[in-house]
Amino acid sequence: MTLNGAGTRSDGTAGGLFAPYASRPHLRITTVYSTSWVCDPARLSPDGHAPTDLLAFGRLTPFYDMAKEQLPRVLRKESLDCASLVCQRWQTGLPMAATLWHFLHPSGQVLVALTLDVPLGLVESVPLMEDLYYASIECGGVPLEQLAGERVGHHAPNGDAATRGFLPERHQLVFRSVSSPEDAPGDDVIQRVIYRSDLPYRPEHSSISYPAELNRRPTTVGALGPYASLICGHQDYIENCVLLSAVQTVGSAARLREIREVAYAYGHRFRARSETERDTHRRRTMLESISEGLSHLELELSYSVEAGGDIGTLVPALRVESFHNALYSAMGLTGRSSTIGQMLGRLSNAIAAELTSVESAEQRAGDRRRIRTVVAITFVTTVSGTLSLLFGFFGINARQVDDQRSMFDDRYTPIYALIALILACALAIFGGMRLHERRTERRERSRIRNWETIHGLLAREFGAVMLNPANFAAPASPGRTVPGSRTGPPDGEPHPSGTPAH
Repeated sequence: MTLNGAGTRSDGTAGGLFAPYASRPHLRITTVYSTSWVCDPARLSPDGHAPTDLLAFGRLTPFYDMAKEQLPRVLRKESLDCASLVCQRWQTGLPMAATLWHFLHPSGQVLVALTLDVPLGLVESVPLMEDLYYASIECGGVPLEQLAGERVGHHAPNGDAATRGFLPERHQLVFRSVSSPEDAPGDDVIQRVIYRSDLPYRPEHSSISYPAELNRRPTTVGALGPYASLICGHQDYIENCVLLSAVQTVGSAARLREIREVAYAYGHRFRARSETERDTHRRRTMLESISEGLSHLELELSYSVEAGGDIGTLVPALRVESFHNALYSAMGLTGRSSTIGQMLGRLSNAIAAELTSVESAEQRAGDRRRIRTVVAITFVTTVSGTLSLLFGFFGINARQVDDQRSMFDDRYTPIYALIALILACALAIFGGMRLHERRTERRERSRIRNWETIHGLLAREFGAVMLNPANFAAPASPGRTVPGSRTGPPDGEPHPSGTPAH
């Protein structure tokens, strides 16, 4: 008993073991566009917009339901009038079906996908793929970009570059049925489709990747490039999984580019700061705002880009994981996210160092303010204390104080001498304490050198032996030689280096 392509037993018994392979008669092309439109996922109803509501995932449906918060949602699905579609390059026919999709990435970014079923061969679809990639298609005289924006409430003048909705990140998926191994496309056809160019190529110079799990069967083909992928001979639910993975990857790529642009703007703002700015409060405010923005960027990089590259944790399916990982690698998201992560980390370190410099400047300014305050208070205290001693003496009711004499009379010389002696003693105490402090600092600095500190620690912890250089033996005098036991070389041969000649 064997299994045929329809997923049923060859002996005619009832029951299918797996979903049948797709058998549509036409070629299906889906182009995913990233956009500048965003929507708060928290404002959507948690019960609706799940990907399983409008896409069939077969036996993988429970896994997609459990991970719906971490995967793109389907905002809307709309069928378009095929007769109203007009392309710029492809003019040889009309699509059999056209569907406009709006997806919501977990980061809140809206993505648009256009699916066309066309009666074309793989190589014949190259002009149409070129039109779809650059959105050179109109529906009822309205450009696709404007039509997609109006469906989500975004109205912009046609051709206004400042209000364009589609971003550079986009990816094309080409789905085709395969009835037999002979019907599977060859390498030359695959490269013409993925590169959207009907030209020959040299196989050794190609960036096309072939995930192992998508090419396991003789009738299945999976070839990926940075901007287009070809999926042939797989089931419908695998094609839907591939579509959702492409939406996830394109959204992550767009978010990664936005993070890079904001990080670059922060870096330019940091480098353009004024080094002579004396207002440390303004410098601190600027640095704190950049630091707060970088923390948000690092969190967005982790959750919207890096976490999106792992789908095997959410959906345990080899073909889905194989395609998703290969697409992430083909679009360069793994290496780029690592590079941008390093940019954010180094900029954060630079800002932290600058904040430390600002804090040091603020601390020095605070120390100077405290010194000025202490000096002023000390001066006032000294003067007021001295005057208090003086006027306190003259204010007492004693016979030593004669109200008929002037306060500058020679009779009061002892009290003035006593006050001067008190001030001198205070000055001597201050100078003595400062001198003792300096001597203590010099003694502590010269007590243990750094080398002895480190190796003394090793000696205590690990038993290292510290040698005294004074105990080293003196080198032998140049006139003394140690007799050797080797015989000299034969006559005519040179002596080895360092061997005295006989």
